[in-house]
Amino acid sequence: MVDGDKLPPEHELIESLGISRTVLREAVAGMRARGELTSRRGSGVFVAQSYSVPPLRLHPADLASVPDVLQDLEIRSAVEIEAASLAARRRNEAHLQAIGATLRAQEAAQSREEASAADFAFHRAVANATGNPRFAQFLDGIGPSAIPRSRLSATAQTPEQEAAYLAMLLGEHRAIARAIEQGDAAFARDAMRQHLSGSARRYQQAGKEAESL
Repeated sequence: MVDGDKLPPEHELIESLGISRTVLREAVAGMRARGELTSRRGSGVFVAQSYSVPPLRLHPADLASVPDVLQDLEIRSAVEIEAASLAARRRNEAHLQAIGATLRAQEAAQSREEASAADFAFHRAVANATGNPRFAQFLDGIGPSAIPRSRLSATAQTPEQEAAYLAMLLGEHRAIARAIEQGDAAFARDAMRQHLSGSARRYQQAGKEAESL
């Protein structure tokens, strides 16, 4: 679908995608929040016009780090996608409060360092919510450098672009947290997959752009 296209009726999407009504509605709500979809009263839901993901810009000096970032995201995906699913099944109130605290810390972050620390804390809180300490131990083994931006030099983004990029990441985290809170294991898995695969795509693209500088 392209900008301006209308989404098919709900029942058609459920059948074609093989997902539940709850999963579909949460996905649509998350995409609306990120500006990817827009609603028109009496007409339906449409792909937003001129929607674009805030760019991630790297300095050429960061090129050596990009392969490491992509390798880490690949192994993290193998672990964290399942962790999100388990967290949705096993979380308790304390886990949900801990996850919520990391989201508030991300929202309140005043620097890139604070944002990266809160980002790592979110992923660790999800790991803890599995009830299996091995998941958190895995992340601890990587450490805060699991958050790629924490080990790259300052980007070439303007403050406005940086704020938009961090807001997008926060929106992705909120979608994961919402699925875990609702106990929807399938949606939690999909939301984490979209988050990590999206990060990989963004870094691949940023690496290509840095090479051309």
